Amino acid sequence: MSEQERLMRRISANDFAAWEFHLYLDTHPGDCEAANRLAEYSRTARELTEQYESAYGPLHELPVASNRWAWIAEPWPWQVRGEGK
Repeated sequence: MSEQERLMRRISANDFAAWEFHLYLDTHPGDCEAANRLAEYSRTARELTEQYESAYGPLHELPVASNRWAWIAEPWPWQVRGEGK
């Protein structure tokens, strides 16, 4: 396995772990240890991605950073009034 493939596997593993913690925190928002682990895996994935991109070129377009709780502030579908109502 090449160094590029090893780095890609590490990125994928950290992205996967971060996503799993993200999903877990949707149902356990008060778990501070899980929130810290999410931050750790996200940071590691970001650092590995930067390392990969500096050596091999762009991997993918990163999403714009956002507040993970922003969705709760938006109106729910049944709270939006349609036109003509």
